Amino acid sequence: MIEQISGELRNIKEDAIKHPMKLSWTDLSYTVKAQYTKKAMEAQGATQKTYEKVLLKKQHGYVNSGEALFIMGSSGAGKTTLLNALCDRLQKTKNYKLEGDILLNDSHPVSQKDFGKYGVYVMQDDVLFPTLTCEEAIKFSAQLRTNLQGQDLKLKVNETIETLNLIHSKKTLIGDKIMKGLRPGERKRTAIAIELVTDPDIIFLDEPTSGLDSFTANKIVKLLVDQAKAGKTVVATIHQPSSSTYSLFDRLLLLMDGYPIYQGKAQEAGQYFDKIGFKIPKFANPADYYLKEFFIPFNKTKKDEQKLETLLDGYQSHISGKILGEDKAIENFEVTDQYLKEAHPHAGMVTEFMVLTRRTGLNLIRNPNSTTMRAVMIIVTSILMSLVFWDLSDSNNEVQNKIGFCFFLGVNMVMSTLQSIIVIFIMERPVFLREYASKSYGLWSYYTSKSVVEIPFQFITPLLISCVVYFTCGMTVDFGKFCIFTLTLMMAVLAATSIGFFIGCILTDASSAIQASMIAMTPFIIFGGYMVNLNDLYSWLAWIQYLSPIRFVTEALVRNEFENNDDYPNPQEIFDRYDYNIGLGWSILTIFGIGILYRGLAYIALKLTISKVQ
Repeated sequence: MIEQISGELRNIKEDAIKHPMKLSWTDLSYTVKAQYTKKAMEAQGATQKTYEKVLLKKQHGYVNSGEALFIMGSSGAGKTTLLNALCDRLQKTKNYKLEGDILLNDSHPVSQKDFGKYGVYVMQDDVLFPTLTCEEAIKFSAQLRTNLQGQDLKLKVNETIETLNLIHSKKTLIGDKIMKGLRPGERKRTAIAIELVTDPDIIFLDEPTSGLDSFTANKIVKLLVDQAKAGKTVVATIHQPSSSTYSLFDRLLLLMDGYPIYQGKAQEAGQYFDKIGFKIPKFANPADYYLKEFFIPFNKTKKDEQKLETLLDGYQSHISGKILGEDKAIENFEVTDQYLKEAHPHAGMVTEFMVLTRRTGLNLIRNPNSTTMRAVMIIVTSILMSLVFWDLSDSNNEVQNKIGFCFFLGVNMVMSTLQSIIVIFIMERPVFLREYASKSYGLWSYYTSKSVVEIPFQFITPLLISCVVYFTCGMTVDFGKFCIFTLTLMMAVLAATSIGFFIGCILTDASSAIQASMIAMTPFIIFGGYMVNLNDLYSWLAWIQYLSPIRFVTEALVRNEFENNDDYPNPQEIFDRYDYNIGLGWSILTIFGIGILYRGLAYIALKLTISKVQ
């Protein structure tokens, strides 16, 4: 099937290309401030710890529609740095300086703001939701990043699946290390399909053949070349391709120490290097020869410097002027803001919210971490609380035990919810960052969909736990009190979910986030209204209790149990003893307020900490 489609793509004439897009860069340099290690500082004889490292050095080049440009070079040559520069995904601060011009059709500067309107970026690592099928992932991408609907959407998704030969895999879950799913080659093609379904003008790929066998790598490269011949502009970094893969290359850009040392037709590179004194051995893989011969270490020797000088002289004499002339000779239409706005219209905010809500719901339902952790939480909490606090109404220390029960239940609800939310949120974070960098949707659509999908869990989990522990633990049998008891636990889950979102937004590693949550919640537990009598707190420490959701959960549950209860004629004495002086209604409202406050802080933190994906 893929061979048939590839043949059809090759037959498309250039005049059928409606919007040819050329990408060109001039005097492109990228400089970072770095620090010497102690050993390197001594070896270099440096007197300062910091130094400026130039990763890209005055580069000029272009790639036109109908062409696939493959960027090669040994480790540290600047391949990925150049690719990210062309996408405007490099940091630009006082410590990171990007200079030069990057233009679309010599008329519109490249910017991350407009990137999603003309280009797509396929990362080296396939950052995908493992719980979606291949077809679902492609369809969701099309729904979010195009304005296609109904039959048009279905046809586009099916066409993309056929183009990437994923017909037999479209109903298979993507999977990961835990969930069985697609094979590596199928995962890579799915990652490419998710981007291609948007019908972009330019396709950027970072090492698309990394980790694949030579047969699969050949298929990927052939697909990219065919996409270029169909009218796309393709730019890809590639590392150590086989000789058969290299033979498929269209155009080649070879880097060494941040400099271009060759740019042009891949099959003409051997003749050029032979002419300037670098002859490829007979029967050798040209790519292997280039990577080995043109590697340059951090500590350059005199021989390395001489080799680099020879290559740069050759490039200036034979290639630089030719590339400049070819670039200037290509005339395409003028790219304007209006064109970028109209050429690839995206879905609106309402559609984004609806699609993201459905996708998030599917992920939560199918995610074993989500469903298992929540089920375990309900079962363990119910059994443990029932065993430890069985029928407290018959206890000699009924009041103390019921207060302990309320406190322990509050701690358990907050901590278990908090940790499960952190794990789920951080696992999804890489996909969110990739999609947000590609302008798939807005931050508000994503965040509100996450919040809305969590609402059913915030009701169901407390309700199920309440139905078990309220009656087995000997709380007052009263429907009104049971409803308030359940409502309090719901507010506790809301607050814990919001705090989990907040911690997940500021920390990117799950284990670090879990540890941070334990540290953050420790004072909340200590000042939760049971372990230390609130009346005995020092005035300069007492304020901490008002930050703790556990403190208000405990008071609300205690007041609900003992207020307006004929079995306890003087409940105020109990409240005064433990300094529960907020009141039932205000305690519940405060828990709700804490949830809303942290939900807002999480949104601000996410907005401030979003970094460009590289």
